[in-house]
Amino acid sequence: MTAVTAFELSWWAVEWQLGIAPAPLIGAYLGLTLLAAGVAMAVRLLLRLKPAATGPGPVLLAMGLVAVGASAFLPLKYAIPKLVPFWLDGPLAGGERALFGADPWLILDRLLGKATVPLDWLYASWLAIQSLVLFLVILARPSPAKSRAMIAHSLAWLLLGVVAAVLFASAGPIFYDRLFGGSFYHGLGESLRSRGAWLALAESDAMWTSFRTAQPGMVAGISAMPSLHVAISLWIFLAARTLVPRAAVPAFAYFVLIWIASVQLGWHYVLDGLAGALGMLAVWHLAGLVEKRGRGALTKPERLL
Repeated sequence: MTAVTAFELSWWAVEWQLGIAPAPLIGAYLGLTLLAAGVAMAVRLLLRLKPAATGPGPVLLAMGLVAVGASAFLPLKYAIPKLVPFWLDGPLAGGERALFGADPWLILDRLLGKATVPLDWLYASWLAIQSLVLFLVILARPSPAKSRAMIAHSLAWLLLGVVAAVLFASAGPIFYDRLFGGSFYHGLGESLRSRGAWLALAESDAMWTSFRTAQPGMVAGISAMPSLHVAISLWIFLAARTLVPRAAVPAFAYFVLIWIASVQLGWHYVLDGLAGALGMLAVWHLAGLVEKRGRGALTKPERLL
């Protein structure tokens, strides 16, 4: 986690010097981190979970790393189109319309149109939910499973949310017409307005304003491939399966709903979610290898005695 945060800061420092990335909002993210940690502690008390064996020092360190890493992520995401122009939207949009016979969002709208508002609220609450789960993991008792989950979470934000997002630069259906002109996704905006998906509309408008005016705020940075929403939602399931097996089924349902919402609300193409899920599985496997190697390095001196 420390190494990933240091790499993100180094990457940001280079982009900031080049005038590509804005300054991170560390104060704001520190406040959000404290809030998430406080809610996680309250949830642990309500559920009467056993106190973590980890002392306050490591927890405070983790909170600081989360705040710094999260504040660095937004400028890195905001800088993506300045590094690589959005190039993948055309192939994805045309390819999926040909593959499915219609736009995937339209198919889902016809099937689940009445669920648009609940899905809109669920999707909008993703950051809060994943932050809560992250701090529940941080506050859990030390174990190889916890270490693997923490490593995977950190690597996912870096490898999928930054590196892969730069390589596969795309904006998503909700921004397609505004970026490239035409009316390829005209029906999407009309449907979101008629269905009452005001959270998606308001957030996308704020992100677009930030993009066009070059004035990033708390809501900024456009990136679609791979879907980090889907990737981290799958992380929640994988963490639940290993740390709290009884929570695995609702966690998997949450993962599926986030993927559906990401497409129906126009934030992502179907393949964004697939790339996010497959990427998360690869990251989870990598985290297992890193955790096992780290555990072996710690116990090696003991074996020599």
